[in-house]
Amino acid sequence: MELVVLGSGGFALGTGREVRHPAGYAVRIGADLVLLDLGFGDLRQLARAGLDPARVRDVFFTHLHPDHVGDLAALLFFLRYERRPASGTLRLFGPPGFKGFLARLMAAHRPWVAAKGYRLQVVELKGGDRVRGRSWALSCLRVPHSAPSLAYRMTDGRRSLVYSGDTGFDPGLAVFAAGCDLLVLECSAADGQARPGTHLTVSEALSLARLSNCRKTVFSHLGEGSAAALRRLRGLPERFVLAQDLARFRM
Repeated sequence: MELVVLGSGGFALGTGREVRHPAGYAVRIGADLVLLDLGFGDLRQLARAGLDPARVRDVFFTHLHPDHVGDLAALLFFLRYERRPASGTLRLFGPPGFKGFLARLMAAHRPWVAAKGYRLQVVELKGGDRVRGRSWALSCLRVPHSAPSLAYRMTDGRRSLVYSGDTGFDPGLAVFAAGCDLLVLECSAADGQARPGTHLTVSEALSLARLSNCRKTVFSHLGEGSAAALRRLRGLPERFVLAQDLARFRM
């Protein structure tokens, strides 16, 4: 199992070294290529990482904010006019309301993003749901945010990956992620910056990382303030790292 970070930031552009693409992650698991979120610009990040969008069979969206779904239309446009999915099927998963969102998106872009030459499956998920792939399984947890949001846990039976999506502080997320091989945890704000219950501050992210006791935690969805605050900390365990665009993590 390998995680490729397509985008390690949020919606803010950032400056200088802190320019980061919005949230997006590619997971190579067995013969499958799975996407977790696809923010604006991340389809090109997929290409920069040497990964073929036509190999994508499954895309899981944590919630419907533009910095997490901004390149969904771009992916559908690519698959209609450039290359069809190699598997013949594209499965799209999202939280409650996703089907209506997708229908409106496709109507706005009609006919340029409609599936042609392949099968499109659209599924809404809620906390507690499970999805199976060819060599993996995924489970869902509802997390607190300003829109209906899910965290995801993937496993191939030996290794496991947890992606928080956007979330406020929730001890239940630490339980959901307990003991995983890799936790991708949002850390949007320096202490005092976040609106309570919608995003994690540095202190909250560190607390959840410690509570989960994962083998490695990658702090992502970083802003300039949170990234700078994390870099200033001394004595962080080696298992705590900051995400960078196009970084790779093997499990």
